[in-house]
Amino acid sequence: MIVTLAGHVDHGKTSLVRALTGTDTDRLAEEQRRGLTIDLGFAYMDGGGAPLGFVDVPGHHRFIHNMVAGVATMQYALLVIAADDGPMPQSREHLQILELIGVRNGVVALSKSDRVPPDRLAEAKEEIQALLADSFLDGCEIITTSTTSGVGIDELRQHLDAANTRHRFEVPDKNFRIAIDRAFSIKGSGVVATGTVHTGTIGIDEELGVFPGGKIVRVRGLHTQNQPARTATLGDRCALNLTGIPREEIQRGTWLTSGATTGHRQLVVSLKVLDDFPRKIRHWMPVHVYHATTHTLAHIAVLETPSIQAGEEALVDLLCDEPLLAKRGDRVVIRDQSLDRTIGGGLVIDNGIVATKRRNPRRLARLTIDQNLSPEASFSQLLALGEVSIEAFNDNWDLPARRIDALVTDSDCTVVGGYGIADSTWQDWRSALAGEISDKHAQDSTRQGIKSNELATTLSQSFRDALLAELVIDGSITLKAGHYLPRGRVVNLSATERALLDKVGTQLNRKQPPSLGDLARNLTLPQKQLERDLRVLAGKGELVQISANRFYLPVQLTPLAELAQQLDQPGPFTVREFRDAAGVGRNVAIEVLEYFDSRGFTKRADNTRRVIGELSRLLPPC
Repeated sequence: MIVTLAGHVDHGKTSLVRALTGTDTDRLAEEQRRGLTIDLGFAYMDGGGAPLGFVDVPGHHRFIHNMVAGVATMQYALLVIAADDGPMPQSREHLQILELIGVRNGVVALSKSDRVPPDRLAEAKEEIQALLADSFLDGCEIITTSTTSGVGIDELRQHLDAANTRHRFEVPDKNFRIAIDRAFSIKGSGVVATGTVHTGTIGIDEELGVFPGGKIVRVRGLHTQNQPARTATLGDRCALNLTGIPREEIQRGTWLTSGATTGHRQLVVSLKVLDDFPRKIRHWMPVHVYHATTHTLAHIAVLETPSIQAGEEALVDLLCDEPLLAKRGDRVVIRDQSLDRTIGGGLVIDNGIVATKRRNPRRLARLTIDQNLSPEASFSQLLALGEVSIEAFNDNWDLPARRIDALVTDSDCTVVGGYGIADSTWQDWRSALAGEISDKHAQDSTRQGIKSNELATTLSQSFRDALLAELVIDGSITLKAGHYLPRGRVVNLSATERALLDKVGTQLNRKQPPSLGDLARNLTLPQKQLERDLRVLAGKGELVQISANRFYLPVQLTPLAELAQQLDQPGPFTVREFRDAAGVGRNVAIEVLEYFDSRGFTKRADNTRRVIGELSRLLPPC
């Protein structure tokens, strides 16, 4: 268990840790000279069968950023309040910050009891109880202590021992993340980084990504609660011996993670404004944002109301100057830039880029899904509202790959282009597309077909193309020369079109048909008009235009495609090999193969080609 000390400056936090552990956590020369904690300090003692760790945080309001860096959700609070002063401004603010970060258990040490008479001691306890009312420490034990006389030190130690025994929590199945608060070099060992494990579990010899930067490091050794260990998990005070990074590239605010190492400048937060904050929270208000050991400036974008009053909770966007490695369920503390006091804080709901207007009803509906849901339940509810980006969902929840794969597999959804779509929604889209194609053809039986970009659907091109391909494969619709027709529908040629097809058919019915110019001369027809007429026939599936100046009958193009498949069996083939096998000229061979490339039937690599697609990609059903 990790114990976080909190409280006003000069209320005896450091002295209390020294009395409990024998360690002076004021390690900096400036701290020792001034008798003032400036940075985080750490100490350990045995307790409840397992080591106890202490994080001593600064009490002065000027160092509140260091105080926030030392607090994590799974820690146990030790709020220290001096008997002579009673609750002071930083007593209240530290209590508020602990609650905002999600600490839920703790104890109060009434320090410096030897300096006051009994009646003042009783009065101080009443003041503390009033301070704690309606907070997470309401009703907690208040232990009277003195580091001078030793009063209460053993009692406090026994309390922490007992708490350490019962302080257990579930470790969610998420990627490993640790927020670094110190980094240093040890001769003979190398770089060591310390912090509190934020999520997940890590072991020796595993690799981690560094944020920011994305560099990969390896864990050479581990200590948890100041003891050698093979693994470290959620809530552990951890020291990692790292290889693969110089000391200068890791510092307070750095994260180590087994998941994505890309941060986010935009966060959606369920912001709880403190009851005593004196201003309304208005749109675009500048703020300080504290996330674990990281700090950045940001602006608040209010989503649901024009402003947020003290004591209220509402969704906001945080537009950060620097990216944060924040995931759903993380907690942030927000402080005012001008008043130098805490505004509030809350839970991160989403870290995705805003792709629509901020107050778009569909977006707000997605953001207001129950925050207490599991990833599986959340994914299911999001599917009911529309398509879900699997990559963005996982980046928000930070789940291991195996878990996200299982989540998608177990969901009733279709995956297209990295998006999950509820099966019921997918079937509705299928029916709508097939119905639209049928309706358009019912209005005009001579119509050559519907192109995909003529459909009225508002679906993205990737969804539309996947739906149309699925409809073609199962025979619900027919694809002919890039046009879609209802199943069984035949496009009729006009008498003029039929006469032209009969006329050009004899000229084109060969392995190497004439070019458009030669065809026009042979038939004594204007070339431009002939080209327009042949394109109409190609649109109706009677011809295939393979280049700007050459048309094929489908019956002649099919054997050439089959020949390419035969040549591909032993390996890649060249233009020359195709030309010789087909018995056509070099220019025609190049035109045919480039047409095959464009349809995804073949793929060129340097001077050779491989067949990569099915014959059905080339030709409409005839």
